[in-house]
Amino acid sequence: MTATRAVRPSVVFLDVGDTLLRAHPSWAAVYRRVLAEHGVEVEEAPLHAALTAVFGSPDPALEGPFEASPATSFARSVGFDRAVLERLGHPPQPEAFFRRLEAAFAERTAWHVFDDVLPSLAAMRAAGIRLCVISNWTWSLPELLHLLELAGRFDGLVTSARVGYEKPHRRIFEHALELMGVGPGDAVHVGDSVHADIGGARRVGIEPVLIARGAHPHAGIAGAQLDGTPVIADLYGLLDRSEEHTSELQSRG
Repeated sequence: MTATRAVRPSVVFLDVGDTLLRAHPSWAAVYRRVLAEHGVEVEEAPLHAALTAVFGSPDPALEGPFEASPATSFARSVGFDRAVLERLGHPPQPEAFFRRLEAAFAERTAWHVFDDVLPSLAAMRAAGIRLCVISNWTWSLPELLHLLELAGRFDGLVTSARVGYEKPHRRIFEHALELMGVGPGDAVHVGDSVHADIGGARRVGIEPVLIARGAHPHAGIAGAQLDGTPVIADLYGLLDRSEEHTSELQSRG
């Protein structure tokens, strides 16, 4: 943590996708499976490129406010998926396709929880740090985290679909701060997106930490101005930074 903040924040906020877990074996693979079920064959490379393009084109108009409801959550997901299909040159699909895609991404087998996540969460909780998710995700995120046996490891779960605002909008971060009963100076936010996580946390005065687990569609790391933001390769890196800072302060005392 930077020297201007607490050695151990009272709350650590964490993004979900590419921070805690990743689609298995990939986002494109899950899409291809559902597309094939509906008679649409797509090669991996162009599908990956389409997903990357849509993920990498944030629209401020989508940040909110919007209605926090299951119906709106589904409609927003359909809008994203239609944009991907349009880039691939495929005609619009029926609602059944989008419902099946939603169901596919709700399956346990569609996700891989990174190996460092469970021990790192346990270590932070043992240190007295409270944990809360802040994620741009659909209405079903709490159910998915329960399915993956992650929900019980957090003191709060904040998903854009249930708040009506999407990162980097300041209101989703303010909602999380209110939920946890802390001020911005008592929290750190860890996420993989420079635009959504780093920029959003800075808007409200939360210290950001960028987690860079490797190439993926929406990190926006390349060429980004990090302005001194700490960068870690996994959540062990967050623990290492905290321990190094603690040792430094103890040596000064």
